[in-house]
Amino acid sequence: MASDRWPRRVIIAMAAVIGGCLAYALADWGGWPRLTYDPYAARWSWRSGATPTVPINYYGGLIWAGAGAALGAVIGAVVARWPGARTARARALALAWALTAFGLAGTYYLWNLWPF
Repeated sequence: MASDRWPRRVIIAMAAVIGGCLAYALADWGGWPRLTYDPYAARWSWRSGATPTVPINYYGGLIWAGAGAALGAVIGAVVARWPGARTARARALALAWALTAFGLAGTYYLWNLWPF
């Protein structure tokens, strides 16, 4: 049973990475409401859609990413109970999906910065 903990934790961590990356990118792409800070007005607000040039919506994106990671971890905990999910092949597949989600989210934000 003790040797069974590590594969479960890997599956849960990979599911959390996938959920966090997806929520972080989808919050921006979908125009979901995000916590936004306006440094000139020194106030916080919830905004949806595109953010004007000065206010900072990064904090709201982090909140969405944290919520997505928590949901992904819960889903990963449920999936990790299946005996087939704790195999080396399943862990490798989870890692591949986590790296893909991270890469897609990073590429999406890089595309938003174009042309640098």
